[in-house]
Amino acid sequence: MHILPDSGICDPHMHVYNGRVYMFATHDRSPGNSIFRMDDWKVYSTDDLLNWKEEYTLRPEDTFLGKCEDCYATDSAERNGKYYLYFSQGQTCTGVAVADHPAGPYKDALGKPILPAGLADTPSYDPSVFIDDDEAGTPYILWGYTCFDKKYYIARLNEDMVSLAEEPRPIEHGPWWSDAPWVWKHNGVYYLLTHRAWYSTADNIYGPYTYRGKFCNDCNNVDHPCVFDFHNQTYFAYGVPANYGESAEIDPFFRATKILYAHYKDNGDICIDEFIQDVGVGQYDASWPVIKGEWYFAASDGVIKKENASGFELRGITDGAYLCYQNVHGMRQNTKLILRGSCEHQTCQIEVREGSPFGPVLGCIKAEPQCAIQNGDAREFTIPLTNTHGTHSLCFVFRGEGKDLFTFEDFRFERVPN
Repeated sequence: MHILPDSGICDPHMHVYNGRVYMFATHDRSPGNSIFRMDDWKVYSTDDLLNWKEEYTLRPEDTFLGKCEDCYATDSAERNGKYYLYFSQGQTCTGVAVADHPAGPYKDALGKPILPAGLADTPSYDPSVFIDDDEAGTPYILWGYTCFDKKYYIARLNEDMVSLAEEPRPIEHGPWWSDAPWVWKHNGVYYLLTHRAWYSTADNIYGPYTYRGKFCNDCNNVDHPCVFDFHNQTYFAYGVPANYGESAEIDPFFRATKILYAHYKDNGDICIDEFIQDVGVGQYDASWPVIKGEWYFAASDGVIKKENASGFELRGITDGAYLCYQNVHGMRQNTKLILRGSCEHQTCQIEVREGSPFGPVLGCIKAEPQCAIQNGDAREFTIPLTNTHGTHSLCFVFRGEGKDLFTFEDFRFERVPN
C-alpha cells in the first residue's frame, strides 16, 4: 500500500521530531517522463503513518541553485533547537537550509554547497545525516555512490551542522553498485543501507562494513530506503514505481512510497513481512486470519520483539505495559478476540481498551500461570468484547507483579459462519 498515492513522493527520509514523523522527500513531476524530473523538495508529517500533512515545499529558486529540474534526494537533522534540510542537485552538489521548526520555513544556510562538486572521489549528492548516541551526540554526513570504482564518503559535522569538521573519508562496505546511503544504529551496531534493501554492518561508524544481504524484494526495485523508530516500533520506508502491478510497462520515473514493519533477528539480521508489503502499516482488518504481535503500532518502553521458531514473540511485558493496534476495521459488534500467548510464573490480567492505554475497557481476562512454554508454543485466551460494529483502535494493557508477565504471540477474531 502506497502512502500519498499518485503524488510522486519518493526518496523518503523519515525523522521523528516532537512526537511526529516528518518525511523529507523528493517529488517526481508526473508520469511518462523519460528521465527523472523533480522540481522541488517536500516535507510531510503524520502522527499515525496513514494521514499525512504537507508541511512545506523547498524550491530550488529559493536557494543558491536557482530554478532546476533535478532536485535529488534530501535528508534532515535537528541540533540545538534548529532543523536542517540537506538537499542535492542531481549528482552535482549538496546544499543545506535551516529552520526553527521541522515544518519550516527553511532558509538557505550558506548560499553555497556544504558538499561542493569535487569534494571527494565520488559525486556530492544523496546526503544522509546521522546523529550518534555518544555523549556528544556526534553528527555525521554520508554521500555519494559506489559505481565505477567509487565509494561512499563520510565526514563528521561541526556543531553548526553546516560545515565539515574533518576531511571526508571513504567507507568500506558490501559489494554493491549504488547510491542513496542511509545509516542508523541498533544495539551498538552501525547499519548501512542502500537501494534494493542491501545492507552491511560495522562496529565503527567509519567501517569497514560487512555485507549482510538483502531483506526486501518488493517488485525487485526497492528504491532509496530508510529505517526509523516510532513508538518503540521499527519501520522500513522505501520507493517503488507508482504503477507497479497496474501496467505491463513500469514507469521508473514516477514513484510512490511504502512503509513496512521491520524486525531484527537474534543475530542482527533484518526481516520484513511480505503480507505487510501489500496491506501497509497502521491499520488492520478483523477478517485477517491472524494479526501478529510484532505488527503493533505502539508499545510501551521495555517491550521487545524476540525471535522464536515461528517468527517473533513480544517479551519484556511488565505491570502497566501496553501494545496498541490502531484502526482495526470490520469488527463485529460484541465480538470475541482470541489471543495467543503464555504466562509462565504469575497471574496476568489483560485488558483490551479502546483507543489508548487509558481508554474504556472493552474486555478483560485473567491469564493464569503455567509451566514454561517451549518452541514457540502458546495457549489461546478468548476475550469477549463489548464493542460496536466497525473500526476500533485496540490497546492491550497488562497488570500483575514481576517481570515477563506475559509472552504475546498474536491475535485474531472469532469467525462466525455466514
